[in-house]
Amino acid sequence: MKFQIIFIFLFTILFTACSVKPLEPVKYETIDKNISFTSDIKPILDNRCVSCHSCYNSPCQLKLSSYEGLQRGSSKEDVYANRITAGNPTRLFVDAINEKQWREKGFFSMVDSLENSNESIMMQYLFQKDKNPLNIGSYSPETDELTCVKNKDELAEFFEDNPHKGMPYGFPALKKHEYNLLMTWLKQGAVDDTKKDVSTSFEDTQIKKFEDFFNNKSIKHKVSARYIYEHLFLAHISFDDNSGNFYELIRSKTPSGQKAQIIATRFPYDKIDGDFYYRFRKIDSTIVHKTHMVYKLNDAKLQRYNELFINPTWDQEAFLPSYDIKTSVNALKTFEQIPANSRYQFLLDDVHYIIMTFIRGPVCKGQIALNVIQDHFWVMFMDPKSDLTLKDKYFLHDNIPNLSIPNEYGEDPSLFKTFKALDNYELSKKYHTNKALVYKQYYPQGLSLNNLWKGNKSQENDSILTIYRHFDSASVHKGALGYIPKTLWVIDYPLLERIYYSLVAGFDVFGNTPHQLLVRTHMDRLRIEGESNFLEFLPKESRINYFNSWYEGWLAQYLSVYIPSNNKVNINYSTKNYKEEFIKKAFEYTNTKIDPINFIEDNYKPSKIKTVYNTKEEIEDTLKTLTLPNSSEIIKNFTDNKSNLAYIRIQMNSGENLIYTLVINRWHKNVALLFNEESRLDATKDRINFIKGFVGSYPNIFVSVKQDDLNDFFSLIQNYKENDENRKKIFKYAINRANPNFWEVFDWFSNEFKKQDPINYGLFDLNRYISRAVNE
Repeated sequence: MKFQIIFIFLFTILFTACSVKPLEPVKYETIDKNISFTSDIKPILDNRCVSCHSCYNSPCQLKLSSYEGLQRGSSKEDVYANRITAGNPTRLFVDAINEKQWREKGFFSMVDSLENSNESIMMQYLFQKDKNPLNIGSYSPETDELTCVKNKDELAEFFEDNPHKGMPYGFPALKKHEYNLLMTWLKQGAVDDTKKDVSTSFEDTQIKKFEDFFNNKSIKHKVSARYIYEHLFLAHISFDDNSGNFYELIRSKTPSGQKAQIIATRFPYDKIDGDFYYRFRKIDSTIVHKTHMVYKLNDAKLQRYNELFINPTWDQEAFLPSYDIKTSVNALKTFEQIPANSRYQFLLDDVHYIIMTFIRGPVCKGQIALNVIQDHFWVMFMDPKSDLTLKDKYFLHDNIPNLSIPNEYGEDPSLFKTFKALDNYELSKKYHTNKALVYKQYYPQGLSLNNLWKGNKSQENDSILTIYRHFDSASVHKGALGYIPKTLWVIDYPLLERIYYSLVAGFDVFGNTPHQLLVRTHMDRLRIEGESNFLEFLPKESRINYFNSWYEGWLAQYLSVYIPSNNKVNINYSTKNYKEEFIKKAFEYTNTKIDPINFIEDNYKPSKIKTVYNTKEEIEDTLKTLTLPNSSEIIKNFTDNKSNLAYIRIQMNSGENLIYTLVINRWHKNVALLFNEESRLDATKDRINFIKGFVGSYPNIFVSVKQDDLNDFFSLIQNYKENDENRKKIFKYAINRANPNFWEVFDWFSNEFKKQDPINYGLFDLNRYISRAVNE
């Protein structure tokens, strides 16, 4: 009997394996011409593929933003997997430099012919979509279980189970001409004709100036260059706004005048044995917005570097600091010899860029800071002249032992070290106590508005920055956008530096799970420090109540260690609404403009939805009303789809287009806990913001409304109830991923963004577009 069962089992397995339908030969019309990758193929990849295949969150690590990414191919390794031990980095252009090296790292080709076939995996994926163009069900590339096929058998099995999952994944198929071009090029051998390192003569001149500065052999220059590099290693550097070229600052084996050869290190502060040179390397990949953090270098900036770092007298003779990770991860210790005021001024000069690096992060998906922050908050800064961590000559030096960063354990910390670090609150408590004492000594009457930074004169609206969280991505914006948020941060120099080194310079996406847990929990303390700094501007008797209102629940309050000071505040308050009154005073002091749509003034009266809209002012008046709390179910419907970001195009009869981003800010009881976030949300307290232009990198839905339909559209938002009639009506305006005109709409929004902001423009990412496909 046992033999019969075994026989049946084996026969069933064999029969099932043999029953998979073999791959059908691909069909396409050959294009009779010499096809150029640069002119013919790259535009197709950019406009139809790069929106999902461009970073670590690219399905199967397939990056199509450059020929080198296509040549590298795919991998079955999940960059974001939980790991006991750190993984090997697989950064394109860094960790391997040719196809052979990538194959040795386990990547497999998408363009080479499959065994016993003249067709590649990529050709089969395109053909599968061409013959099964309908999108059926839901598509979420970041969360779907993708097999990352590497041979004919795996591909055949995948298509057997998923006939409607060809490429583009979950969006309309390519146009026939695009399809035939791509297929012909692949069949011809996928030849590259990209011209590399094309720069302008002006850029070459500027690069020479800065490479000379960074590679100057004086000790002062070497220390300063290291400090600047560690803050710019993620930057997309622009020397010329009109060229469209961007560069990255790297550490190279070769000096100026030779081809730059990057030295691969996990962290920007890792030691390099032997000589190396700071070099600028042109970015040849297609620019995508989620990683596009622009930093401008020009003659004025070079002069500023000299003013901040080279010309001042340092308190101690310059020396080359250690690369030992125990200290190199903490810039407060490593670069103590550089005047602290110079370091803080350097960060404030481009503070939007600095904040953006740890808000967008170096990892593309699920940045470790994101479930540690509110959906909407404002950030302000201590004025350098008032920041006692700079003003008091000994304070920062004496407290460096209390300002450790757990990233000192590297990318692969043990569980023992992790739990030891998690449990150590004493150093943090000691630092806060010491800081409160020194502030009381220098400011016996307490802090005043004069202690806030008023921003850079050359840059408008950077004294206050707005952060929006979009589930597992985030964005940062100049000015105070939205209504008064639940919390605010005030950031001083040591906090700004520690956040940067913990979340950016010292964070490794390939690190093990304990490493990521350490960074996540450390960020809890840094968030509380920023909030605590803000509370020092409110009357001392109100501080604990405000803090507890941000951390509802006994467990959140137990885990969120707040050390309130007993210091006074030197601000006259005339009401008990201290936070609101402080914000109004701070706006006036910093000359910050209120958000005309989303900030609700005390005497504001809601407007009724009009039958006809004739002007932009009338439209924005209604948008303002829609930001008020109401009983509409549109918010819950949207956030239930893991969405909070919609790009809205209003087509005026005059031909003008108005662009707004709808942002939903979810209300959290607290953000102190790692797990079960859903239990700490309350959709009845969520708020809508409407922001002019584009917010974020990951649109969840595109919306297109004609001027004559605004009454119906606004009524739908204000009165939406979850039923079949409204679900059908909403797709009159919202562009579902299965809409046959989807790509035309995507192209329009992308081109409009480029027109509005060509320097900061980059392709939007579609990995988080609302997943359900609706075929009407």
